[in-house]
Amino acid sequence: MGLKNIIANSQKLITLALGLLVLGFSTPGLYAKDDIPPPQAIDLAVIQQGQSTGTDFYYFYDSSREVTLEEALQSDRWQAPESKRNNRGFTEHVIWMKLQFKNSEDEAKRFILEYIDPAIKTLDVYYKSSSELEYNHQNFTYSNPSATRPVSFYRPAFALEAPASDTVDVYLRMFPGDDFPMHSFTEMLIWHEKPFYKSTHVELILMSILLCVEIFMGIATLLIYFSSKDKVFLYYSVFAFSAASLFAAFGGLWPYLIATESYELRMVVLQISLCQMAAIVFVQYFLKTKEHMPLVHKMMTAVVGICLVGLILNLAGYPYLSRIIIDYTAIGYFALIPIGLYSHKKGVPHSLLFTSSWIVFIMGMVLASARLRGYIVDSSVAKWLIFYGGFIEIFLLSTIMYLRFRDLQKEKVDVERRYRRHLEKAAEELKRQVDEKTKQLKLAKQQAEQDARIDILTQLTNRRAFIEIANQHIELAAQNIDKSLYLAIIDVDHFKKVNDTYGHNVGDFVLKAVSDTLLENVRNVDLVSRLGGEEFSVIVEAENEQTALQMVERLRAAVEAKTVKVQGHTINVTISIGMASWYANQSLDSLMSAADEALYTAKRKGRNQTHF
Repeated sequence: MGLKNIIANSQKLITLALGLLVLGFSTPGLYAKDDIPPPQAIDLAVIQQGQSTGTDFYYFYDSSREVTLEEALQSDRWQAPESKRNNRGFTEHVIWMKLQFKNSEDEAKRFILEYIDPAIKTLDVYYKSSSELEYNHQNFTYSNPSATRPVSFYRPAFALEAPASDTVDVYLRMFPGDDFPMHSFTEMLIWHEKPFYKSTHVELILMSILLCVEIFMGIATLLIYFSSKDKVFLYYSVFAFSAASLFAAFGGLWPYLIATESYELRMVVLQISLCQMAAIVFVQYFLKTKEHMPLVHKMMTAVVGICLVGLILNLAGYPYLSRIIIDYTAIGYFALIPIGLYSHKKGVPHSLLFTSSWIVFIMGMVLASARLRGYIVDSSVAKWLIFYGGFIEIFLLSTIMYLRFRDLQKEKVDVERRYRRHLEKAAEELKRQVDEKTKQLKLAKQQAEQDARIDILTQLTNRRAFIEIANQHIELAAQNIDKSLYLAIIDVDHFKKVNDTYGHNVGDFVLKAVSDTLLENVRNVDLVSRLGGEEFSVIVEAENEQTALQMVERLRAAVEAKTVKVQGHTINVTISIGMASWYANQSLDSLMSAADEALYTAKRKGRNQTHF
């Protein structure tokens, strides 16, 4: 039997022990098959935001990792989920999932599919509506730059669209990773776009607060070290920084916000090794093991050396062995409980509070590990267990550090103690004021920049932004010989009469309705702007004049067909459009003049028409 198989079998025994340990936290009938209905198409019209795909899917394992989409479509291995437990434990296999979404409403719906965990090597999504012939494809790869993600988020997420009164078939290929066994889930969360981004912003803020608190605690204890020269504060500071870095890795923030160009799953293992070493060294100095338990102190030093070997193996390209070392040394965390109790017996200050904090952390770690291994049912609470436990532990340890610092201060002269406290408080207040002022300046700058580029009424780009972006389009058009650039300038017909008859409030409502109609009928690549008053512009890229003219005519017809109802009035408006094509070396001013001239011609000929 090879070394890898021996280690793998030993790891199974360890995970089994962890499973037995947390069995009391598991739901009844954990491994029993539930009486659940067969998978159904998920109706996007009635979903709850952040709703789980639950058991409405089929799946199968691909141990070869070579099954293609075409083979998956023809496969007879699809099976319904056997229970409501979608955490599949550790695996090196590819997992395929099949879902169907239906849109029972009369308009297309965009929705987001979010994977519930940030750590997965690759996740491919194939999807098509019943009216499409071929499958569309989106890919998430953990190690790729964060800018290449289908949706800008620190967990895998994908934006899809369901046409009106249609269904969408979705196939997911999940590959946890092959450097070492990785946990996997057959569960996705379903969102509409706006609630998704709102929820993710709130979550990112909370995650940032958690990390900032941990970093602040590390900074504070580092400052105390420089003041007191007590090494316990230094080692705790290193531990707090490494814990903050590790939580950022667990949460997916490292590859998303920090190492945005390249970040691999094995780097998470490396950060675990660093955090383990920092924690053990801190415990040695805090509990004074060298003084009270020399043998235990040597054993803990040996464990630090083993962790260092694991870190080196990881850097050398053997993350699997490094991961095994982490799993084995993590068992030693349980030994810190009796060590803490013995230190209390020996009179080490605050060792009981230390033991309590470590028990909280171990509970969070064990339950989180059991969740990843599939021993307990996944839930929104279980997903955050390790963060809860880690935060409470850091908070309690910080309390201990404060108590220790207070004890040190009591030993000094009262005047010196008050003076130093005054300096610390002044530094903290100054830092808070600087941070607050900096934040206010940044917010003011961002708001000013946005206001300078966006038309307040229509939320379209204004003339200033139009000129900047239009010049960029011209630069690109000069390099692209396949498509031509066209500028349409639009004027709302008889708009002064609307203002004079109904008032400016109604006029503003009409302008907003016109701008919304234009936006609904252009492509994503086209630029709609408000130049001022009742005048708008559209930059269009098309293969020829006929195509461009058809697109612009579609805008005119859409506005003509629009009925504006406001304050008991029903108003129909039309627009006149002047259109011009850009030629090589033509300036934007010249292009706008040509379009303006065409607009005047359209108005002279009776309005509600397009003149090229």
